[in-house]
Amino acid sequence: MSDSEFDVVVIGGGSTGTAVARDCAMRGLKTLLLDRDDIASASVGTCAGMISSGLKYRGEPEIVKMCSSEVVHFNHIARHIMSKNPILVPILDFSTVAGDGDYVDSYAEYAEERDVPAMLFLTPEATLEIEPLVHPNVIAGVYYEEFFINPFRLCLLQALDARRHGASIKTYCELVKFETFENEIKGIVYYNRITGATERVNTKIVVNATGPWAHKIARLAGVPLDLRLNKGAHVILDRRIVNVGITTKETVDGRWVYLFPHENTTLLGTTALDTWEDPDALVASYDEIEYLLSSIETVIPSIREARIIRTMAGIRPLVPDWKVPEDQVTRGYRIANHDNGLISFIGGKLVMCRHMAEAVTDLVCRKLGNDAVCTTHEKPLPGNEDDVDIELLSEEYDIKMHVLERMRARRGTEITKILELTKDHPEWKTTICTCEPVIEAEIRYTIREEFPQTLNDLRRRLRIGTGPCQGTSCTFKTAAILSEELNLEGDDFLVDILDFRAERWKGIRPSMRGEQLVQEELAQGMYSCVGNLDQSDVDYDIKPWEEGS
Repeated sequence: MSDSEFDVVVIGGGSTGTAVARDCAMRGLKTLLLDRDDIASASVGTCAGMISSGLKYRGEPEIVKMCSSEVVHFNHIARHIMSKNPILVPILDFSTVAGDGDYVDSYAEYAEERDVPAMLFLTPEATLEIEPLVHPNVIAGVYYEEFFINPFRLCLLQALDARRHGASIKTYCELVKFETFENEIKGIVYYNRITGATERVNTKIVVNATGPWAHKIARLAGVPLDLRLNKGAHVILDRRIVNVGITTKETVDGRWVYLFPHENTTLLGTTALDTWEDPDALVASYDEIEYLLSSIETVIPSIREARIIRTMAGIRPLVPDWKVPEDQVTRGYRIANHDNGLISFIGGKLVMCRHMAEAVTDLVCRKLGNDAVCTTHEKPLPGNEDDVDIELLSEEYDIKMHVLERMRARRGTEITKILELTKDHPEWKTTICTCEPVIEAEIRYTIREEFPQTLNDLRRRLRIGTGPCQGTSCTFKTAAILSEELNLEGDDFLVDILDFRAERWKGIRPSMRGEQLVQEELAQGMYSCVGNLDQSDVDYDIKPWEEGS
């Protein structure tokens, strides 16, 4: 089989697409993964990262069971990028949770296999001791634990593991059309945004894993696909303002909202609105921001004292159940076999991505006569081969433990490959992003091994620019390293910075209020005055690799 011939082409580099590519490659199928942007650059990057136990979906026991099993699998294959987070439900009025008593039984049924305690009921005093910011009128609390994963690293590691098993991974490559013969897909044509070339490959099967864009891809293939698109927005706060996660139904509409410590920030979410918006132009609205703040304010009265650093919004591609409220739509998934060589996903969640991939790869293998079995739940992802002794590494390489712990949470055992670079280049121990923190050696390793093309790609891999300063202090330094490693020209260097700032601005602008106004004024002053970054000096109309797009 030539370099232009594949058994399966996977469209979409999110959690499900990369999981499919990994599973197909591990079963010996010649696989190509395409994404029009970067890995994990769309909807998966706008979630909270919870590997949910399925507690909210107790009305669908099979989903609860599936979610619990998938938590166990992820703990086996990806524990280095996971964390077990305590969560508190402050109760101000028993009538609010009176109908939710079966939550406890549903949670307890699979708690042992997930290695978490059963739900605990707490006194007001114990609730306030765990989280002093809870409203003083709290009358009780409920404590439980859930697992969270770094969705960016999960997608990237799945893509890297797929590549290690022979898959081709092509980012910034956008599907243009399907080539068919007698109504059967025989190949695809895609536009390479890096080289500017239009390329063609033959394939036997195409898997459509594009989430809220799946109906558009299906339309290109001449087949219908219905989705129920549902918008979710988050507010991101400038630090970890609570000790534990907080969830509550003390909202105007009785929906659950949450406040989760997330890396070095805090996530407040989420909304759930049926939407017909363009997923490519999505931003959080003023009403969504106020809904979230007003809702969590009922149990955390001081929430508005924290600074909002940005917002983010994404779309859930739900199963198209109509005439039912959003919270009653199944969070399961369906596989649409279009009988022309295209297979599409409908619905699903982050926690289900490996399970979804196994199901569709089973189908692909049956079509191709391949009898290999799935092993994605058994084989660890890169970096999860062993434990890492941070204290020992800190002494050996003379780097602060805090820096190494953040690196370990992204890298696992691969941390030593980065630290080895500092033996020949001790100056690469310099911290480039102080919010996260990230040292120069890790940036250079990432550029060399994980195929980033832009600053935004590095943000997804390293969280550069996601902290309280939103890239104010690290953008120029990171761009200089990226330019040196990729041999970028001067204009490319400046255009990339402007692109990065524009992407940050998309999330900052809706939340401009209070102290964030002051912060953004400072940032703009630094870029325009100190950095002399003026758009009039750069041809910003089009990127060099987008000519002809």
